[in-house]
Amino acid sequence: MKFFVLGNNRELSVAEIEAVTGVHEFASREGDVLLLETDQTGPQLQDRLAGTIKVGSVVGELNKWDKEACADLIGAMIDPELPRVEFGVSVYDAGNAHRAKELRKESQRLGLEIKRRVKESGRPVRLVTSREKTLSAVVVATNKLLERGGEFVLVVTKESILIGQTEAVQDFGAWGKRDFGRPARDAQSGMLPPKLARMMVNLSGADPIHSTLLDPFCGSGTVLMEAILLGFTKVIGSDISEKAMEDTKANLDWLAAQGGAMPPIELSVSPAQTLVLSEPVDAIVTETYLGPALHGREHPDFLKRNLASLATLYRDAFGALANLVKPGSTAVVAFPVFQSKTGEQEVATRSMLESLGWKVERRLRYERAGQHVEREIFVMRRG
Repeated sequence: MKFFVLGNNRELSVAEIEAVTGVHEFASREGDVLLLETDQTGPQLQDRLAGTIKVGSVVGELNKWDKEACADLIGAMIDPELPRVEFGVSVYDAGNAHRAKELRKESQRLGLEIKRRVKESGRPVRLVTSREKTLSAVVVATNKLLERGGEFVLVVTKESILIGQTEAVQDFGAWGKRDFGRPARDAQSGMLPPKLARMMVNLSGADPIHSTLLDPFCGSGTVLMEAILLGFTKVIGSDISEKAMEDTKANLDWLAAQGGAMPPIELSVSPAQTLVLSEPVDAIVTETYLGPALHGREHPDFLKRNLASLATLYRDAFGALANLVKPGSTAVVAFPVFQSKTGEQEVATRSMLESLGWKVERRLRYERAGQHVEREIFVMRRG
């Protein structure tokens, strides 16, 4: 059984795992982690998933807390050939928050007991701890725990305590580099975070090895970059803005310079409503135009005009885009939800999209504190 430590947007993270693993029944989906059966390895899964912080395997189970038995099990997992051992222990709630809180206090004593046993074997040993309630991916990676000893995890369910070992953690350095290190970033036009772009590509359910992906509002090319890294056969990007296309080209050139295979790429300056392709694609993944930047002080009449303009754009664009995908193909689209003094205001609706030939299968919210514009992720299929 695998455990997944989820990111901040839990609902999106779970949906992404479902799409990538094909598993929809979980041993547990409560608390901090997701538990499920899959044959895919931890590194394979972590390399693909953007909404998951850690992946590991469950290797044992205790019906009740027993420090000695737990130390026996974890001690047996530490490679006896390591000349020096560095390890850490984290506790996660999987449906029993009170017991998990108690075991976090016990985990320090558990770590010291494991340290004592390793030290008796004649090897130098270091127990890595953190002021946070669990070891972060940054702490695990920077201390190289997975290579030098391990991070061991206690997953506290309603029925028992599962003992696991972390197999992979999120590569925070690579994500940060693609977010802040790329040459073209346009905060005025809005920037789709690379992690959200990757989650959206995964939510399409398309098999990258045999699929062509289209982003008809490609902006600075974030979705295209993530699709390329996932191995899509071909990517197509278009945008009405010439500057956006220049930004996309600069970012894709930068990505190519990092190494790795680059698939065929088609780029064009075109409104989504009039985009022409030589053949239909397997998936559309995009963040639509969200409208002008908002500051929270806009007059209600301005907001009303903005909503009407965007509604017309979306009807025209997604009516046309429905003809550019193969029957049964999926579109994953981020639409805006505006926060105002009068409450939430949505532009895209299920009824509007379904009238254009799309079947809406799922809606997921991506939000951050203090935002005036949130994102509603529609996962929809062409009839």
